[in-house]
Amino acid sequence: MKIRDLLLIICFPLTAVFGEMRTYVSKDGKKTFRGELIEYESSTRKAKMRIARGKVLTFPIEILSKQDQKYVEEQGPIVQAKKALSIDTKHYSKRTEKNKPAQGQWHFEKYDHNYIVTVENNRDEMLKDVTVEYLFFVERNRRQYQNKIEKISGSDTIDLVLSNGTETITTKSANLESWSDNPVMPSGGGGG
Repeated sequence: MKIRDLLLIICFPLTAVFGEMRTYVSKDGKKTFRGELIEYESSTRKAKMRIARGKVLTFPIEILSKQDQKYVEEQGPIVQAKKALSIDTKHYSKRTEKNKPAQGQWHFEKYDHNYIVTVENNRDEMLKDVTVEYLFFVERNRRQYQNKIEKISGSDTIDLVLSNGTETITTKSANLESWSDNPVMPSGGGGG
């Protein structure tokens, strides 16, 4: 059975696109700069950003437009959560059917193929409503499906990931079939 191990996962409450360079506007609207939000401290209202040239700046968000201040306040906790989350995946296959072929029949096995996704929270605070969106691709193996790529996607929400804890979800399954290259041939001699 051939399986393309490509699994794409996005974790939410993460509504930001990480590493996103965006244009920020000054409070007076006269100046702009491109930057990536890398940290926000809500108690001091200071943001740390990597600007387009790679330099890191720390500044109070009051120098930004109201719209950009709101963006930083909304995305700051998400950026912090992203730093504290780690995600691990484990491939899981379970055989659901296997035939005992008679003469002239093909040998086959059927499998449910999916992933177990583990989300680990390395923060001292718990995370609520973490949504995991996933997308993976598998190559079907049965003769009529040869080289057909199947896309499996979905999402699941974890209500609570405790501080320094882990939670898991199981993705939807791809139903795969593995077939022998040749039908079962008669046994015994022959020849002459």
